[in-house]
Amino acid sequence: MNETYVEFIERCETLAGGIVQNRNAIMLLLTKYETHESAKDEIERSLEALRGVSDELNTIHDPEYNLTLATFFPLNLPLYSLVLFGVIPSIFSSNIYIRPPEIERAVLDEFIEILNLADLFPQIKLKNVPRHVFVSLYAAESDAIVFTGKYENAIAIHKKCPLSVMLYNGSGVNPIILFDNADVELAAKKTVEMRCFNSGQDCAGPDAIFIPSKLKDEFLSMIEVHLKKIVVGQTANPEVKIGPTMKKSYIDELQIWLGQHSDDIYLKGEIDNKHHLVYPTIISKTLQSNESLDFHEFFAPIFYVIDYKSEDDLLHVAELDSFRDRAMYVSVFGESNKVESQLNFVNILKNKIVNDVEKGNEEYGGYGKKANFVLYGEEKIVKPILVNRDLQFMLARK
Repeated sequence: MNETYVEFIERCETLAGGIVQNRNAIMLLLTKYETHESAKDEIERSLEALRGVSDELNTIHDPEYNLTLATFFPLNLPLYSLVLFGVIPSIFSSNIYIRPPEIERAVLDEFIEILNLADLFPQIKLKNVPRHVFVSLYAAESDAIVFTGKYENAIAIHKKCPLSVMLYNGSGVNPIILFDNADVELAAKKTVEMRCFNSGQDCAGPDAIFIPSKLKDEFLSMIEVHLKKIVVGQTANPEVKIGPTMKKSYIDELQIWLGQHSDDIYLKGEIDNKHHLVYPTIISKTLQSNESLDFHEFFAPIFYVIDYKSEDDLLHVAELDSFRDRAMYVSVFGESNKVESQLNFVNILKNKIVNDVEKGNEEYGGYGKKANFVLYGEEKIVKPILVNRDLQFMLARK
């Protein structure tokens, strides 16, 4: 490992030390708009990623680059995003321009000051400008773009920046599937854990939960038991697991969707528009043979439970474009060779959820054409993303 790599790893270790030293101040900043549970998880994932940089760089053997990188942050997890999409790629970048969502801007400004980021990683520069300005002034002039968000927005930006490599991180359906031999108690516990993580506002949350009809009553009863223990309220309270929804538009969209599925509401949670709070809600419906499903991405603790009579019905779901296009992960509880053998286009997690396996120094995502991809000109490679590896792979071909 050359001297540049060694110096970079030392700076990452210094940053990790700064996060530990300033943990209380960082917690106060994060919990302005996310729960204590989510903030603690985010801090630990950030530390793990910084401490894992050495192992990640050991897998990279291509020549060094001096890149300009433009990155669009997601709406959640600002510290972790700063580490993954700012700090770690800076080993190959002379300039990294970051456009954070408006809700994160003040928090990220304070992170930069508290953690002395300007001295440790001076190439990282926050640009608090409208999206169209950022695209024209920074993204269009960059070697590469890292975009996390809606597929349609990614494609629109790429059209305006055709000479830049784009690394796209989207969202997946990430369903949870129970089979007849599932450990129902474990499945219920992990389902609540993933669906309620970060107040239900995480792109890795399951958009649907499939259960055998014979396990439906038992599963729903166990979900209810877990949900009754959950505290909903403002994130200043450490006991709160479900805090305010980040954008009012998410609540507006959800209310329309719930109105369309009112006949299937099993447990109706309150929607407090004044305080932007959505209480856990369970939708329960039975899958009909050959039914077409349109998976809705929830930014709230919504449990969309679909019971099925036959595994053949699940095989039909696996063929739907609405599922395949956003294929990333599937959490399975129990076993079914018949179904699992047909899920060769997703990452199958056995008795686990995405949060159990996601690590900042490893690739993330799946093989849906609207889920994750690397895009350069007309060439599109659908695959899980690891920023440094994929930057080098594509730029070496330019």
